[in-house]
Amino acid sequence: MKKVLLTLVLCAFAMVGFAQKGEMTAGAQFTVGAGQGICNPGLGAKFSYSITDPWRLAASFDYGFQTEGIATWDINVDAHYQFFFGKVFRVYPLAGFTLLGYHVPEIKKSNSTCVGMNIGGGAQYDINDSWAVFTEVKGQLVHKHGSRFVWGIGGSYKF
Repeated sequence: MKKVLLTLVLCAFAMVGFAQKGEMTAGAQFTVGAGQGICNPGLGAKFSYSITDPWRLAASFDYGFQTEGIATWDINVDAHYQFFFGKVFRVYPLAGFTLLGYHVPEIKKSNSTCVGMNIGGGAQYDINDSWAVFTEVKGQLVHKHGSRFVWGIGGSYKF
């Protein structure tokens, strides 16, 4: 488990390491994840880098607060293909990978981690040259745990 998390973190930093040109953003988001009878509100952090005008890579970490005795967390790496409408609005389909974990704090050693894929879309509105707001909807198709729906809304700062 530790090796998988370390590998994903290093991949996210490697994305930053080769990023010499393009738009970079860092932000926070509020999420609601639902699936398998569990609905968890949560908070997350997100980083994105635009490789070209339409293509962007995004890495995020979300923590779903304990609901019905179960807390969740996920690490995502997604690719976005952006469609621009003017200079301030864009929509995008997304696809990527997720590492999803379930944790039951009341029961020791009751953790479960699984790998899956993300499919969805989002929209972003640029408030000015430095700040933007966004929303995303995605389905997480997770091995051995079925599927899960995640909706997020947040804000980001552009470097």
